[in-house]
Amino acid sequence: MSSALSSGSSTIFPSWHFASWTAVDDRVRGGSSRSHLDPVEVDLRGESTKAARFWGTLDIKTLGGAGFASQRYIFGPRPLSLPRNEFTGICLSVLPDKQSHIIAPAVSPSHAGTQPTHFTLVLKTTIRPEPNPPKVPPSPEPASLSYEATFSSPSSLSSSPTEVCLEWLDFKVTYRGREVPRSDPRHEPLDPSGVYEMSLMCRSGFGKQEGEFGLVVLAIGGWRRDAKLKAREGCWDGLRSWLGRCRAGTTGTGEIRLEGDEKGL
Repeated sequence: MSSALSSGSSTIFPSWHFASWTAVDDRVRGGSSRSHLDPVEVDLRGESTKAARFWGTLDIKTLGGAGFASQRYIFGPRPLSLPRNEFTGICLSVLPDKQSHIIAPAVSPSHAGTQPTHFTLVLKTTIRPEPNPPKVPPSPEPASLSYEATFSSPSSLSSSPTEVCLEWLDFKVTYRGREVPRSDPRHEPLDPSGVYEMSLMCRSGFGKQEGEFGLVVLAIGGWRRDAKLKAREGCWDGLRSWLGRCRAGTTGTGEIRLEGDEKGL
């Protein structure tokens, strides 16, 4: 089964362990948004591959413009470790969700939200408290820092996987959905060597998007540092090759001749 990630990535998902993903939607705050993560079969170059379909409904009316829907995976007993000296970020291989694009969003006259196309990958590095004993009412989860990076879904016309690579610098430090500035004493830089939670999220952006959403995720993996260095070396090789061609086409006066052109520019 193909992971659909480049060779420079270390696979985290699949396997997806679908039963271990749980919904964390704005219903915890009285909202009406809902999310799901279901297995789906996709055809890649004639090969059937199991992927994850992240989909649902993003409602912004109940909470007056705000709204979010997410699916969370908790690593354990040991955290996911992606140390900075080995990894430069996280890559996702994604496809557009054809089903959600068929359904037109119901837009409220009081809000100008459009159908969701922006998604967020959320990381947490804090250990969740132990669950309450049986028959003891669950207590609300304490708020903690999150690290969030936003990306756009591929065009609905796309039929090939799109690889989205997010560097550690792309992950913003947030608390309760708002960015925490460096000057804030709560600010702590991301330590990717101890990731306890990973979430796929679709949020309204304070009324900017709403309605049915969907994204097909084929794989998620750690972006290895050596892969990024090789990509940079490839860019430099291309630049050096281009400069070499330019030098080969220059005249003694420094003029550049275009191929097939008898006159200098």
